[in-house]
Amino acid sequence: MQQSKLKAGMYLLAAAIGINAGAAEIAATAIKQTVGTKNGRVSALTKEGEGSFVSLYTSGRGSLNAQFTFSQANAKGLTLQAVLKQNTAADKFIFEVLDSGTWKAVGQSAGGTGFKKISLSLPDSAAADGSVSVRMVATNSDDLSLDQLILVSGSPSAPTPAPVPPVVVNPAPMPPVIVPPVVVAPVPVPVPPVTNPPATGIRLPPNGKISWDWQIGASGDNAIVAPAGVKLLDVDVFSTSAAKVAQLKAQGVYTVCYINAGSYQPGLPDSAQYPAYLKLQKDPDWAGEYFLDVTDVFKANSALASILKARLQLCKDKGFDAVEPDNLQNDENIKGGLISTQQQIDFNGWFADTAHAYGLAVFQKNGPDKILLKDRTGKMMVDKFDGILNEECQQYDECQPLNEYVKRGKLALNVEYAVAPNCSLSNMLNINTIRKDLNLTGGNMSGYKRLTCP
Repeated sequence: MQQSKLKAGMYLLAAAIGINAGAAEIAATAIKQTVGTKNGRVSALTKEGEGSFVSLYTSGRGSLNAQFTFSQANAKGLTLQAVLKQNTAADKFIFEVLDSGTWKAVGQSAGGTGFKKISLSLPDSAAADGSVSVRMVATNSDDLSLDQLILVSGSPSAPTPAPVPPVVVNPAPMPPVIVPPVVVAPVPVPVPPVTNPPATGIRLPPNGKISWDWQIGASGDNAIVAPAGVKLLDVDVFSTSAAKVAQLKAQGVYTVCYINAGSYQPGLPDSAQYPAYLKLQKDPDWAGEYFLDVTDVFKANSALASILKARLQLCKDKGFDAVEPDNLQNDENIKGGLISTQQQIDFNGWFADTAHAYGLAVFQKNGPDKILLKDRTGKMMVDKFDGILNEECQQYDECQPLNEYVKRGKLALNVEYAVAPNCSLSNMLNINTIRKDLNLTGGNMSGYKRLTCP
């Protein structure tokens, strides 16, 4: 059994990386955020209202210093345009510009919690060296969502060219123009886009606030006990029988089967089917386990695809409603850049599509920073998956992104191990948080722990 390890850090997702603005708009070419000891970089933030944004986290109520550099900003009459949303209306976020070596305040955002647009005039002297540095600062503040940040230029500072005298050309005599009869083409009838329906038999998870439990470390059927009132239970596919699944469903429990998608585990019924070339690196936290080359599923006669499809079929045959695939972050788990973020996202999307093809709903496992990323089909993870099961978003201050699932009417689950659940935060975001023992043991086993929010 393995739970994915989350990498401590901020949720940073930029809208439209790269410069897509018009000629009068200048995008930031470097963004650096400092909050406590956490730092992150993105490239540009140019488009408004596309569902993606940068979440500037302040680790609870803390300080913020986010600096943005705009190169090739040699223009006069510059205006800083921001589209943002602050979580707490009483907070103040100050905008400052670096002018002659000194940070000078040019405006602020305060009041209201919905997205709003702010336009602030900058002094021409701030662009004297051809670039502009802007920063957002706050003390004792809550988080902020930044949807757009651009400079809008007034007039360029380039010299005005000398006027060019007009050239007079005597036109040649024109032949008579013969106008052909006008043929009106029929107006095509618009065709609605084709949407593939979900596979037959998929039962989607419940949404909103529910009672749930996670017992993937249970040793067998007798160790699995659904606590009173639990409406969703996640258990291991190999150690849980079809009879136990049927019993849980008869009790009104939505059943989720755990499988390890991105790692090799010894001692499982199909462990011998994993060829050596799939095992890229050892997992330092779990003896005998290896992180896998997830790109293999896109190759002809893929061994990994065959194994995972067999596991999905086993989930379906045992009567499970949904699947939880572990280790969807090998781009972070494996050192040396052997798996790129895009390759990982493509694999995650492939797994979601394949689970649906087997009639199973599917949860995204961890990766809050991947929720709004798109796979090779052009769809975001939040649209591919039917819910999310995350570990320790409160400990690592990564809960806000999970709300993307909630906003789409999907289930968001979170488990904490080392800290007691912050129920106020969970309830505000409509995330279902519980505290569990690290081994996620069965309800009848020694060491079982489950602390819930009211």
